[in-house]
Amino acid sequence: MSWRNLVTKNMLRNMQRYLGYLLAATLAVMVFAMFTNFVDNPTVRSAPITETASQLLVVFRVLVALFAIFFVFYFHAALIRARNKEFGLLLTLGVTPRQIGRLIFYESLLIGLLALLIGIALGIMCAYFFQLAMLAILALPMTLPFAIPATTFLTTGIFFGIVFLLEACWISLHVTRSTPRVLLLGARTQQEPPVASWRSVLLGLLCLAAAYDMALQFSDSISFTMFPIIGLSIFGTYLLFGQCSVMLLNRLRQPGISGMRLLLLSRLSHRMSDYARMLTVVTVLNAVVLIGMGTIYGGLQVFEAQTVREVPFSFQLLSNLAHPAALTPEQVRHEIERQHFSLQAAAQTAFITANVRQGRHTVPALVMAYSSFARLQEVERLAHPDFTENQDNAHPLSSGSQGYISTPDARYSFSFQQCQLVVGKSAINLQLATKQVRVINLWYGIDDNDLTTNVVVVTDDLYAHLENSVPRTRRWQAYSYVLSNWQQSAPIATALHQRLPAVQQTLLTETVTNFNNGKQILSVMLFAAFFISCLFFLAAGSAIYFKLFTQQEEDRRQFHALKRIGFRRREAARLLNREFLLLFFLPLALSLVHSVVALLDLAHLLVSMSHTNQFSKLGIEALIMQAFVPVSLLYLVCFIAYFLVARISYLRRMQLAAA
Repeated sequence: MSWRNLVTKNMLRNMQRYLGYLLAATLAVMVFAMFTNFVDNPTVRSAPITETASQLLVVFRVLVALFAIFFVFYFHAALIRARNKEFGLLLTLGVTPRQIGRLIFYESLLIGLLALLIGIALGIMCAYFFQLAMLAILALPMTLPFAIPATTFLTTGIFFGIVFLLEACWISLHVTRSTPRVLLLGARTQQEPPVASWRSVLLGLLCLAAAYDMALQFSDSISFTMFPIIGLSIFGTYLLFGQCSVMLLNRLRQPGISGMRLLLLSRLSHRMSDYARMLTVVTVLNAVVLIGMGTIYGGLQVFEAQTVREVPFSFQLLSNLAHPAALTPEQVRHEIERQHFSLQAAAQTAFITANVRQGRHTVPALVMAYSSFARLQEVERLAHPDFTENQDNAHPLSSGSQGYISTPDARYSFSFQQCQLVVGKSAINLQLATKQVRVINLWYGIDDNDLTTNVVVVTDDLYAHLENSVPRTRRWQAYSYVLSNWQQSAPIATALHQRLPAVQQTLLTETVTNFNNGKQILSVMLFAAFFISCLFFLAAGSAIYFKLFTQQEEDRRQFHALKRIGFRRREAARLLNREFLLLFFLPLALSLVHSVVALLDLAHLLVSMSHTNQFSKLGIEALIMQAFVPVSLLYLVCFIAYFLVARISYLRRMQLAAA
């Protein structure tokens, strides 16, 4: 028999074993090809998509590549270990280690080539629908023709060709260095009574406690604590499975427990040390998916809530009395009516620019009358009644020396209780109470250094006096508009900006532009992360299944021996069901704990990075946790489905499915 026939027959005979690995490797190639086809498409590169969105797609393609390297090397090695007995038998029959290595090398290359060809073909077929979905998410004002650049074949083929070649060399070399005794007997040559060390148990618990404490207590120092937290979490997880679980199982093996329970505890305690590395890998993979999707989906919820707080008015136009804006309020109203939008409320507000002096500190501010401030609060309340900081109007001012200062975008270490309002050359002593109500949209790119979102509220009489004392260059008008369906007002924003010259573009702010730009980036991340999560989910489930698959022969021998003393098939099926439940859902439960701690760390980090208390007002922890619940439930449902498929498949192989 030639080597070609031997390799072919071995592949066909083991195809059922390799089917899961082949499908997962094909999926990795397909996803990589889809990302490459979209990113390298010349029409996409010249399209008006944000640079951030384009860079994100490149980053996700790199993540797919890193995952492919891990998956191919780790899981193919698990499948090869399942065939150790076969290779050991060939060595005892006279086949040389070099010939065994050649056999494995050719098999690995052929499987890799098959996965590469099928993956590229499926990737090109799915790339069209991937492009349609991406264009819908990016909301481009144009249609892009579908194209298949040559780099789709070159980049995918070269990268995965090198990965499969290196993996084939490594796995063949690893097997050829093993002795026939180790290959034939496998894990039975290394089995020892399970013993857990108190020191290792304590060390594992301390590592997890230290990681959680660092994550929750030192969120603002994440650049220094990130890698120690990750390292301690992984090491603590490994010791938790390898030592803590063994000690717990041994403690549960008390006299008088039922035979089924005793057998389950004995099998698990004896194998848990061997399972520790696999369960740690599964926990990490699950945590990566849950943390990643929870972060992106939670970030989307936080961004939506934050945007409407930063830009509460659907449209707001600024106009200086000395240099009026080219766009008039009448044109804004006409455009809103022309596009058949309903105007919910509107307000015209006069303000002047000034400075607030407190000791050695000088803070720029806008000064407006109390009546104007109260009117803006009412208009904002109509648009966003859920803003807790704007439930009621500010109390009327009883004297000209009293006022309010609203600083929604800055935190100051000093108080404004006793300060001076500097308008031109005059200074007025005021007692200002601090508020966090935003009545002016957040501006981006304003060149005028006097413009700010800090607002000082004074009595109407004092404001009239101040307004008459400043030149026209320091007097402004703000026209604020609220639309009930502002989410669809992008055409209005485009039409209004076309009426403004380039130097006045920043005088018009609107909620929909900021909202759509940020949502575009986060939606791209969410869509791309979905494919990455599918790969990690498949890897997590496959890690458990491949590990159990390598012990299938040992399980069959054990159940055959137990059958001789009256152990029934139904009892064997029940035993395996319970083992599968623990091995699948124990790492999932621990990964949920890791994910909750990581997301709380993220919430604390965002709050500490903010220069205001807007994240506290948003209730960022609640928003992220609310977003994490559907993500974790969806992942749990998918994991249950994979568990059922793997369980039925394994019971069929053990001829216990009917039981």
